[in-house]
Amino acid sequence: MDGTRFNYATRAIAAALIVATALSLSGAASAETTSVYGWGSTGCCVKNFTPVLVSGIPNPVVQIVTSNSATYALDSSGDVWAWGQDSDGQLGDGTLTQFVSTPVQVEFPAGVVIAWLPNPMPYNTGLAVSTDNKVFGWGANSYKPLCLLAKNIELPVQLPFSDVTLASGAGGHALYEANGQVLACGDNSFGDLGNGTTTPTRTTPVAVVGLPDEPVRSLDSAWGNSGALMADGTFYAWGYNASGQLGNGTTTNSSVPVLVSLDAAATSVYQGGSLSDNGQTVAMLADGTVWAWGNNTWGQLGDGNRVDSSVPVEVEVPGGVTFSQVASGGGTSYAIDSTGDVWSWGQNSQGQAGSGAGGRVDRDTPGSIGLDLTAIVATAGNVAGIDSSAPSART
Repeated sequence: MDGTRFNYATRAIAAALIVATALSLSGAASAETTSVYGWGSTGCCVKNFTPVLVSGIPNPVVQIVTSNSATYALDSSGDVWAWGQDSDGQLGDGTLTQFVSTPVQVEFPAGVVIAWLPNPMPYNTGLAVSTDNKVFGWGANSYKPLCLLAKNIELPVQLPFSDVTLASGAGGHALYEANGQVLACGDNSFGDLGNGTTTPTRTTPVAVVGLPDEPVRSLDSAWGNSGALMADGTFYAWGYNASGQLGNGTTTNSSVPVLVSLDAAATSVYQGGSLSDNGQTVAMLADGTVWAWGNNTWGQLGDGNRVDSSVPVEVEVPGGVTFSQVASGGGTSYAIDSTGDVWSWGQNSQGQAGSGAGGRVDRDTPGSIGLDLTAIVATAGNVAGIDSSAPSART
């Protein structure tokens, strides 16, 4: 079996496991439930400086993701729920509303069951992948991240791909792995699409060039950036690089993937950034260390200073603490440790650090926010998480 086929099979199995887990949770909802939390800002209307519980999703939540303006939850029945801004139809329920605080169901075509949600989502845009590996999109499409001509789409429509095994988007672009090939659509101002050009907006998918000939483990995106974590733990990045976001020791944009030099294989990588004046990447390595690079205006690299770095620097993880997950927003970074405790560092102007209304001060090393979660996601100033065992926030 060649690398492409192996990658496709691996992703197909993973999607099947998600559905099986969802069905299992649905049948055992009384034994295991989920709590959904949100904090920070979607750019308008509401700012939460401490995590708040989100109610109104009838089934256990198996996955949660964010865009800059909305939050999306996949439940155990394969339905998707959304809340936040709806100015461009990004909630996917056929309406246009300034802000919705109670989750509404995304209305997919009849018979569609969703297996997983790409993370993160493009600007004011939603994405979802069905159990038969079709990808659906809705919301803003001015820069064409959905690979369609329409400007705004208020209800999910199938995108022009088949056998989709990975996807990710941010800003005005999106990445898709389809039939074993990494493709991209949308804004290409900084080489975001990775096709060797900075040709403006692309409606037709273009192939990302220059990645190694091996399976891709995950795709990632930020405002002007894209990335791919390979099966061997190497990470490649491309796009915007004014603050060293590409991690290759330069501040020059790249329209093709460049290798980030890391001390060990990466197990997970999370790009962040929402504007030209921020943007950082956080990576967990197989040796248990956590590294970051890029903009450090608010201390989001977590190394105890506020100096940008175009090469990876080690995050100052507190003694005795082991991080098991990381995430990255506009100017803030996050982690969950081995006990479930959530940590944050960096910008907190909109409450995105989750440290409380009385603690809006940015911090340049990780600090606990006093909440246990099993998963955390962030895009721009919008942060969300789930706790599958549903303990309450600690006091």
